Formats: sequence, C-alpha cells, structure tokens
Amino acid sequence: MTENIRRDGRDDDFSEDDSPYFIPVTESDHYVFKSVLKGNYISPIDHSSLKTCLDIADFPNCHFYGIDIEPRTPDAVYPHNCTFDKGDFLKKLPYPDNMFDLVHIRLTLVWTPIGNLLEEIARVTKPGGYVEFLDQDVSSCPVNAGPLMTSLVNAWKDIQISKNIDVDLMLNLDKKLIEKGFENVQIKKHPVPMGKWAGMVGEFFLSAFKLFTLSTASLTSGRLGNPSLQTEDEYAELVQKLGAECEEYQPVISIHAGPM
Repeated sequence: MTENIRRDGRDDDFSEDDSPYFIPVTESDHYVFKSVLKGNYISPIDHSSLKTCLDIADFPNCHFYGIDIEPRTPDAVYPHNCTFDKGDFLKKLPYPDNMFDLVHIRLTLVWTPIGNLLEEIARVTKPGGYVEFLDQDVSSCPVNAGPLMTSLVNAWKDIQISKNIDVDLMLNLDKKLIEKGFENVQIKKHPVPMGKWAGMVGEFFLSAFKLFTLSTASLTSGRLGNPSLQTEDEYAELVQKLGAECEEYQPVISIHAGPM
C-alpha cells in the first residue's frame, strides 16, 4: 500500500522525501471543526470593514486569496470574489506588506517545518487585523486512546521528528507568537470526541481519521510494529479495527484554536 498523499487529500505521486505538504484535509474535517467552533471562524470580525482575507471564503463582501502548491479545482468554479495563487507559502507569501484584514491557517502549523511562516503572516496582516489558526495537539496521545490509535499517533510523531517538525509546538505556540510580535494572543483548547458513540460530530471525525490513516499508509507502514501491513486490504482492515476500538475506548482529541 503505497498510495500517495497530498495536503488536499488527492491521489498524486508522493514520496516521503517530497514536498512538506503531506497532510490530507477532508470535508469531514471542515464540518467537525465548524461544529466544535460553532462557525467557520472565531475572530471578532466587523464584516462591514473586512475587505481582504487570506485562505477562507465565508464573507460575501470580501475578496479572498488562497495559496497552495496546486489548485484543488479549476479556476472556472471559483466564486467571483476568490483568487487562487499558486505558490509555496513556506518560502514567502507572494503578497505585499499589510494587505489582509484576516489571515486564516488551519491544520498546517504542526504538520510542516514552519521556518519563517509566522514572520510572513505577521508581515502581510494589516495593523489591527486578525490571524486565526486551528491545529491538533500532537504532542501527546488523545484522552482514552486505545492501543491502535496510540501506535498511529506515535508513528506520526516519528514522522514529524524526521521532518524537523516541532511536535510540541502547540504547547509553546502562545510564547512563540508573542515573540514574533503578535498581540492579544488567545489560544483555547477544544475537546473533540471520535467515534459513533459521540453522535454526528464523533462519526464525522472518525471518518476523517480513517481516511487520513489510509491516505498516509505509505508513511506509517514501517512504523506501526506490524510488518504485514503492506496492502490496501490490510490497511482497510486496520481502519475497521480502529472504528471498533473507538467505540470501546471513546477517545477525545484536543484541537487548539485562537485569534490573535
């Protein structure tokens, strides 16, 4: 099972030494986090004054800019107030200083070697503007994690370490942001249950985690202590066991979110 993975969840050629954009993001993730945060964003935004936003598209009177290595959809289907720019945000954001009222970054900080990304975000944000992030805490196993989930989390920590990614970033993010000049940093921890036992949110989150596990099989296959995990069928059986384990142990994962 060496199926490939991109940050957007599409199947493309991939190797572990490729680009750092190796995390699939699914629609299930979006609905889970929207439910937990009770909306698409948490910054105290004045819609009447919001004119430019980097990343998300939830304000009809605003123009939105998205950046990634490759577009997810053809240009023809973008809303009229959206612009997609192809580029590598880990090198430099291709925008002038003080351009955006709001910058939104999700499921990225803990999965990439961020380098000078925080400085770049600060540079393109207008004075008085907002930066909002959301990421999972990968420094420790989820509450009530079963043995299979624990092995998966530990495998991912090994991968992050091998890519020079700070696995403890969420624990120290407030200090790092203040050091970079961010003000009014407000980071909150939100518990997210996983499994059908927790209703629709838990079921969506489990679905996203299963897809994540399958999509990243080429990375974890040698790190789970089970040499027989080599084929697609074997990984499909593994995710089924993961679902049953979640019903037994009822795990809860922490996500960190906040505006600054």
